Amino acid sequence: MQRAAAVLWALTVSLVFAYLGSCPAKADDLKPRVIVFVHGIHGNRDTWRAPNGVYWPELIQSDPHFQKSDVVVAEYPTPSMYGKLSTVQISETLWQSLNRQRVWEHKEVVFIAHSLGGILTEEMLLSHPADAARVRFIVSYSTPHQGSFVANLAKIYDSDPLLTDLRESNDNSFLMDLEQKWRSTQSVDGIHRYCAFEALDTAAGAGAGKYLRAHTRVVSYYSATYGCDVNTAPQKITADHIDIVRPLSRTADAYTFFARVYRNNPVMDAVEAIRDNKVSGLTVDCNRTNSANDLQVPIVLDTTLQERILSVQAEYVDTDKIREISSPAVTKIDPGGIAHISYAFKGQGRGLLLGCPVGRASILVHFKIHSEVPVDE
Repeated sequence: MQRAAAVLWALTVSLVFAYLGSCPAKADDLKPRVIVFVHGIHGNRDTWRAPNGVYWPELIQSDPHFQKSDVVVAEYPTPSMYGKLSTVQISETLWQSLNRQRVWEHKEVVFIAHSLGGILTEEMLLSHPADAARVRFIVSYSTPHQGSFVANLAKIYDSDPLLTDLRESNDNSFLMDLEQKWRSTQSVDGIHRYCAFEALDTAAGAGAGKYLRAHTRVVSYYSATYGCDVNTAPQKITADHIDIVRPLSRTADAYTFFARVYRNNPVMDAVEAIRDNKVSGLTVDCNRTNSANDLQVPIVLDTTLQERILSVQAEYVDTDKIREISSPAVTKIDPGGIAHISYAFKGQGRGLLLGCPVGRASILVHFKIHSEVPVDE
């Protein structure tokens, strides 16, 4: 029922999205990757603007290290008090707006998410597995995967459903269910989640601190890093919950952390190539037949390039003194890189002068390989 309601809300609630720059008119104008910024609760486009006026999305757009990526900044309905939409409802609205803005037409999609934005992104991708297949990674900044006690306090004063969804997870079935689904759903299994956490308390009256009378850590280290990539250490950002996503320059920790993750997960280009393997030394006596129903011919695949076999063809080469030749047949292709070949050929008949010559042949197998090759930026 909740997800059905989300679709209904999505038809009536508009989500404002904007490209930095003009919206491409043709599919060819889209860059291979798009970086999507998703703000947190009670945020907006200015979430990413530092006190010195520097705007993170613009920093990325003008950085040659990200030349293969478009940039999209999201806004969604989250009023400062008494909001009406739940996380599930907003995530569906978010997906529809991304669809209108042609985000899912990009080959690859990555997210920079602040606070609730990380939860919204995960919920959206679970609901849309076909589009989740395009997502390489999410970089979350102070996303409360185990909730925040600030949301518990805020619920006393504000009935916003988002605050209910962000309560500490020891009694938060929504967050517990979300994490369980994320870990058990195949469609998001390949999406990395990288995390950064706030190292400073947020002042009372500022942002989420408006519900408090003292400085506090809005999202704890454990909540911000729960469920994140185990091979990449969480990034400490010496900032509060608000300024964690407001880098003052490209040397700021928030910026360099994302840049490092981006560099370690480069844009990939699809490449197809033919790679051969030859089986030599096949012989046959005169008037005899050399045959096999399952000659297994391997090819080495590079898993780091996500190589896979698209098709296989086989032919005889280096033939001598054989007859009744029919092309070898490919009967099966194993995903691991083995082609199964069926073949048969006969040796020539006995000659008056040459006696009984030995026939020879080799089988050349052509593997058409698809690879994902990193693109230099």
